[in-house]
Amino acid sequence: MSLLAKTILYFLGISIIVFGVGGVVAYDLISKEIAMETDYYLAHSIETIERRIKRAVERGYDINRYNTEQLYIRELPKGPARDAQFGDTLAMHPHLNQMETMRKMQVVKEIEGKFFEITMIDVVVEDSDIYESVVSVIIRLFALLALAWIIGAFILYRTVLRPFNTTLERIKKFKVQDPNPINLPKTGTKEFSQLNTFIKQMTGRAQSEYQSLKKFSEDASHEIQTPLAIASGKLDLLLDNDEQTEEQFALIAGAQQALSKLSQVSKSLSLLTKIGNKEFDVEQKTNLSSMVNEAVDNFKELFEMRNLDVHKDVKENVVVNLDSHLGNILLNNLIHNAIKHNEEGGYVDIKLGPKSLKIKNSGTPLTVPPEKLFNRFEKNSENGDSSGLGLSIVKEICDFHSMKIDYTYLNDHQLEILF
Repeated sequence: MSLLAKTILYFLGISIIVFGVGGVVAYDLISKEIAMETDYYLAHSIETIERRIKRAVERGYDINRYNTEQLYIRELPKGPARDAQFGDTLAMHPHLNQMETMRKMQVVKEIEGKFFEITMIDVVVEDSDIYESVVSVIIRLFALLALAWIIGAFILYRTVLRPFNTTLERIKKFKVQDPNPINLPKTGTKEFSQLNTFIKQMTGRAQSEYQSLKKFSEDASHEIQTPLAIASGKLDLLLDNDEQTEEQFALIAGAQQALSKLSQVSKSLSLLTKIGNKEFDVEQKTNLSSMVNEAVDNFKELFEMRNLDVHKDVKENVVVNLDSHLGNILLNNLIHNAIKHNEEGGYVDIKLGPKSLKIKNSGTPLTVPPEKLFNRFEKNSENGDSSGLGLSIVKEICDFHSMKIDYTYLNDHQLEILF
């Protein structure tokens, strides 16, 4: 979820709580205020009623002439006088013609030596009406505030957070192998400025360390190859000497094989380092069909030497995102691996489609667990001359291009790459 969406939801959640509590408080205050105002009106109406009763007593009028649906006066045989008492009651609404909750006041007054009980009722706003009004107001205010929050959040996202979003985009495009420092936008926000400073320091340090490591790897690889070539050349001279015994010849041949393996390991580790540093083009479009056909032709002699039967089913114009140099290495390693782990007179089946490349070959099961097959320096015990890096390189190339590679053994070796 984006920062903008989280911000909006966060403040809307707070608003719901605030408006919920505010609605309860508003309902309680309005109810009390209406009751208080009604009681105040009834209490002040008593003075007018007292004057009417006094005039009626003086002139001998019937008190009942003043009684209405909202006013009832009756003379009591005796006192004492009693202060006004307020409460709620049910009475017929004068306009709705139905029983409604009303406010009632009762008081006993002494007028001209007589005691009169005065009962007055008045229409009040019902609790349900107050509730509906408060809810209606709260909903409208919340909708207005929510709209304001959304608009304000988008304005905030477009203005205050613009440098932050630009920084994120620049970080996504940043490549450690790029010699130029990362270019981040200037901002007046203190926190964003501190973030940009930290990012510049970290990316600059990463670029510097990458360049140092790259130079070291390249120099080490180059310097190792030179003495290896010299040592191999001298061993060749010794092999050309006819005076060598059979035992000496075997020792020299073993040393030469070890040097060759060391050279191969050095080149493989250098390649793995370059893949890990993303020094290749992951977006390059490559015609894998022609590349597979070419790779199979290159291994034609090896197939014939092992007397292997090759089955090839290659769809035309299969184009995938694959660096051409890495694609050649991947195919060469897979086909060479299928030959090396095969049996004399066996078979190799290569199938290429729009979504996958599948290579099957005959041979005995591997001695290593399948889940460790792609680990570095993990190799079959039957092939001691292997460097143990071939399938590791294949796995790194597949991961670099977001491809999935899978190995199974069902009467034969099956290795599949999903594009």
